[in-house]
Amino acid sequence: MKICGIIVEYNPFHNGHLHHLNKTRELTKADIVIAVMSGNFVQRGEPAIIGKEARVKEALRQGIDLVVELPFLYTVENANIFASYALSILNHLGVNQICFGSETGDTKDFLDRFENSSLLSPHLDFRVSDLMDEGYAYPKAMAIALEEIDDFKLETPNDILGLAYYSEIKKKNYPIEIFTIKRSNDYKSLDLDSNIVSATAIRGALQKDKDVSEFTSMSEALNKDQLVFLDDFFDTLKYKLISSEASEIRTIHLVNEGIENLFKKNIVTSNNMQEFINSCISKRYTAARIKRTIIHILCNTKKELADEFLNKDISY
Repeated sequence: MKICGIIVEYNPFHNGHLHHLNKTRELTKADIVIAVMSGNFVQRGEPAIIGKEARVKEALRQGIDLVVELPFLYTVENANIFASYALSILNHLGVNQICFGSETGDTKDFLDRFENSSLLSPHLDFRVSDLMDEGYAYPKAMAIALEEIDDFKLETPNDILGLAYYSEIKKKNYPIEIFTIKRSNDYKSLDLDSNIVSATAIRGALQKDKDVSEFTSMSEALNKDQLVFLDDFFDTLKYKLISSEASEIRTIHLVNEGIENLFKKNIVTSNNMQEFINSCISKRYTAARIKRTIIHILCNTKKELADEFLNKDISY
């Protein structure tokens, strides 16, 4: 039996996701499709705009056979940890295929590109470590190292997650065959100029009370439910950072390298969440890294808890 896994957010489910699902079935000839889905928070460090129950219901309605949650601690993490635990779940469930978006959409091209690079060599790890010591965040350090060693450009979330999925399957020797399809739009694009647009564009339109029924089958639920955005929690974050000692903030997962002092300094002069995030971005800290740290501060995720669960296989 062919069982294909997909790793999703559906924040919200839209026409591009339906295209991915249909192409997955067509490409893999899968008998069963299982989705590992982020819950009420997503990997880039934001709350999902609508609760997981509504998103699961839509996924099942669109023909996915089983939806399993990727727990919060594994979701709001870097690409490597996110991929590691998502694939662990799929492997435990007996998945023997995985399908995701790539830049070319050609599976052979994708595999050739990754298999002929130095992705799994110790030399690459050493160079990445050196670049991080110079102050680069991990994604940028990896991109620079790959380009130096193999003239291999790693630029988009598709590339970064594709690398993470590929590396994890190879490292753990999972019996999972890789398939890729071409992404149908720019994930960052805010344009609403075609039938398939990015989730980013849909979320932006919803913030401006625009009609999105042309782009997502979830428009009724999105219009009915109270939508949630990271911006909504700026005052809560400001209170937390101002009222807490730096030593208390340091007990939170992902708070290290003195980022608590940067946060306490910049929150005072910021007027909204985006202004605050922009003020903290640097060579060392990407926007996604900052937002993930914000989520863990808001959720009071303690380092002891994270250390316990991020150093062992998933426990169910």
